[in-house]
Amino acid sequence: MPARDGVLDVDGDLRRVAVFGPVDGPPAVGAQALRILGMLGGKPMYPREIARELGVEEQVVYYYVRRLESLGLVRRVGSVRVRGAVAHVYGASYDGYAQLFSESAPRERGRSMQVPHRLLSFFYEFVRGGVLDAVFVVGSPEPHGPFRAAARDGHYAVQLALALGSVASPPASFAVKLDVDVRAERSYDANMIVVGGPGTNMVASELNGHLPVRFNEENYWRGLVDDEGRTFDQPTDALIAKLPSPFSPGKYVVLVAGVRHVGTKSAVLALSTDHERVLGNYAGVPFAVVVRGYDVDGDGKVDHVEPLRYYSSPGFV
Repeated sequence: MPARDGVLDVDGDLRRVAVFGPVDGPPAVGAQALRILGMLGGKPMYPREIARELGVEEQVVYYYVRRLESLGLVRRVGSVRVRGAVAHVYGASYDGYAQLFSESAPRERGRSMQVPHRLLSFFYEFVRGGVLDAVFVVGSPEPHGPFRAAARDGHYAVQLALALGSVASPPASFAVKLDVDVRAERSYDANMIVVGGPGTNMVASELNGHLPVRFNEENYWRGLVDDEGRTFDQPTDALIAKLPSPFSPGKYVVLVAGVRHVGTKSAVLALSTDHERVLGNYAGVPFAVVVRGYDVDGDGKVDHVEPLRYYSSPGFV
């Protein structure tokens, strides 16, 4: 049975672990499988590459990889062409695993720390050793791009960064870039958290064709359209998406973008304050969800967000 998500606090460093319940039985993977897990925890690899390093037959590696995949401990993260054939690349899904002896362990009374499991899971590839391994990309506040538009939603990245502070420490290097600087410097080789829609963020416009639900190419501000013709055109509509980086193999991109700047605020609000619910369908694969913000208390500001539709890996290109 696939594992559940869990978090282990290792000297203040939150590590994502697979949790197996008492009815699941212990994941007796064996010494060879543990070696493979250790290798995949270091970097994604394909089976022939693993077999070569371990000095075993490729079929042996395939056996263990399938077993680990069925347990949810490894997952397919991409593919490469090797000698004219396509080889699947695998990576570790977690930092480790845990076995529960009982589902109802006694607990001490008192306040417990609320660990943002879904947020940690969603940004798993963006955290390395407890430190953020990503760059925020926000639109330039100056008129730029084919629409000569100025971004008005870059400051929302601060709210998202505060939420990420619960699962990662800030990196030593500066972690924010303008879209125009990314393009000018051709610095696409990092994990990216792209904030803002394609009309005001040029990096978002480069991602648009890789999404299962896209901003209208004729006019980005007309709304989002998916492959089945559904449209989402309210100003507070927005897209939260995670996909393998089309710019740099082995890296990932998260896009947080609204039809209008208030839509970007809706998406940031969803990720920063309601991630456990909005990311409830996230299963560790390329993912997207369209959300809509609402002004429930009537003060003229978005204060509540509802997911409208989820999209998973088959829709990604």
